[in-house]
Amino acid sequence: MATLTCPDCDLPGDGDCSVCHGKGKTLGDRLLGKVALFDDGSCSACGGSGHCATCGGIGEIEIGDESG
Repeated sequence: MATLTCPDCDLPGDGDCSVCHGKGKTLGDRLLGKVALFDDGSCSACGGSGHCATCGGIGEIEIGDESG
């Protein structure tokens, strides 16, 4: 099978999640009364791993079919 650079990584082919940029956490905000609090929670796109969900952090995806 051939491989292709993963287009869904933070930077094509780097293997990092494009939402949290490989950190595994995102800064979110929530409102408590009239005060906004910032939460440092796990990234929902990668589940906190920091890896691109498409390629699993490899930076490449397989294309094609071996059955040829």
